[in-house]
Amino acid sequence: MKAIVQEQYGPAEVLKVLEVERPTPKDGEVLIRVKATALNAPDWRLLRGKPFVMRMMTGLTRPKNKIKGCEFSGLIVDLGQGITDFNLGDAVMGDIADAGFGAFSDYVCVKTSLLAKKPESLTHIEAAALPLAAVTALQGVRNSGKLIAGEDVLVVGASGGVGSYVLQVAKYFGGNVTAVTSERNEKQAKDLGAQEVVVYTKTPVDNIGYKYDLILAVNGYNKIKTYSKLLKPQGRLVMIGGKSMKQIIFITAFGGWISRKNGKKFTGLLARANGKDLSFISNLVDKNKIRPVIEKEIPFEDIPKGLAELEKGHVSGKIVVWVNRD
Repeated sequence: MKAIVQEQYGPAEVLKVLEVERPTPKDGEVLIRVKATALNAPDWRLLRGKPFVMRMMTGLTRPKNKIKGCEFSGLIVDLGQGITDFNLGDAVMGDIADAGFGAFSDYVCVKTSLLAKKPESLTHIEAAALPLAAVTALQGVRNSGKLIAGEDVLVVGASGGVGSYVLQVAKYFGGNVTAVTSERNEKQAKDLGAQEVVVYTKTPVDNIGYKYDLILAVNGYNKIKTYSKLLKPQGRLVMIGGKSMKQIIFITAFGGWISRKNGKKFTGLLARANGKDLSFISNLVDKNKIRPVIEKEIPFEDIPKGLAELEKGHVSGKIVVWVNRD
């Protein structure tokens, strides 16, 4: 089978399309023929093995998980022992970023706890844009942000793959959402439900003259003191992503200390793949409460180029890929 393989750390150009052995499902796993996949921040963040501390998890000298790819949509073609919750032929989707990756390939073996049925209203190429990004948004807004209906919410980076879902999920849970985005994505943010839009090239985040109950930082870079200034006295910041990996790690590691110091809460999100949360997202899609925002579709062999583009930033929505269109 074909797969996108990384044998050394470096830029996206180190990725190769190679023929590899088709996997066999173990107990509790199913074999999925991948129909479509999508590109995500973890796919490019781990390419270079930086910061070096990340290699304690990903492999010191070479990547230990060589086949890349987090999220997918596809069909179950084989069952391991003990499978009772899914059947052959089921159309499913999933996120395997916490299970060794592997979605950039013709076939992948996945534990059923990471799967959900594909929304009936979406094609495989559309559904592939959901698992990692939408569940990350759900866990950031509901679990870490603990959004209460009627609260004022600022979404920084509201037009990217995760940010577009954060905006929609915050709106679904009743937040009064202000989106920070570029001028070209202003209309998109309004169409997705933002009540106010701040165009950062016209009004830098540091100059926003309003305070919020909850800030969801998805992309870009702003100083921690900027976020603190924009929070109400008991406000919360959830760091979901951003340009600086060091800042993300700092907030994740020391957010509790910062919170105790000034009374506001600072949290770094460690999203976890979860079939139940993904099923929740699938239901929201079929009820027309949220929808995937797709930037463009690219061929399988162009995945390295797509990851290089994603790393540069300013991608509006998801980059998706047909793996097996037939």
